[in-house]
Amino acid sequence: MTPENDAAEQTDRADEETGASDRSGDQRAPADDRESTADPDPAASADEPSIPLETLAVLNWLGDEGVSGVESRLNDVLDDDLSVTTEQVKIGYADQATVASQFRGEDRAGARVLLSKPLVGNVLVVFPMDSANKAAALMLQRAVEDLSSVSTEMGRDALTELCNMMANGFVDEWATLFETTIDTGSPVPVQDPERTLVARILKQYGVGLFIRSRLRIPRHDVDAAIYMFPGKQEFVTKLSAVDLEVIE
Repeated sequence: MTPENDAAEQTDRADEETGASDRSGDQRAPADDRESTADPDPAASADEPSIPLETLAVLNWLGDEGVSGVESRLNDVLDDDLSVTTEQVKIGYADQATVASQFRGEDRAGARVLLSKPLVGNVLVVFPMDSANKAAALMLQRAVEDLSSVSTEMGRDALTELCNMMANGFVDEWATLFETTIDTGSPVPVQDPERTLVARILKQYGVGLFIRSRLRIPRHDVDAAIYMFPGKQEFVTKLSAVDLEVIE
């Protein structure tokens, strides 16, 4: 049920050149699977939008609340008493020069969801490969009696739909905060090293800010990461206008 690279290449072919050299550059032990803790190049900081410390606290809160929205969506659809826990929330900046030092080189499978006006950007939902298979099985377990009979295409479609639900659940709290609807596009299945997937988005949107929530579904031993990438400076401006009063 593992999504295949050829599907990701067909849906993201226009971005294929970005990050190609990153694929062979990772020499870390896969058993450790830890991202680099290196800071972005200080030379790039001059171009980074300034966000007050109070807003960073709000973004951390939103990253955590977004996971609660994911839990709510999954329980509504799967009719299961699932618990989704936040492992870590990170706020950061990245550009093409710092992608390799900030993001993992191991393959991830999932989907990318486009956000349109008024909050333009991308949500990227990705799973480690073993968790991707478990997540797809979670989606299919009520529809298919024999999961061993599930085709790769069916597994990929199930994972893509799960990512779509998670992305929409994640942005529910953002919509509430900004008192607006957030329109989402159709999910695009992806599979590549995490750093390559991020590089493609950064190539398309130059803001560089990202909010990442790592989460876990303990009952099913599933790990995932959800990235929010604001695509327009107006999005960052709205974030900068938020104060701590929104945190109860």
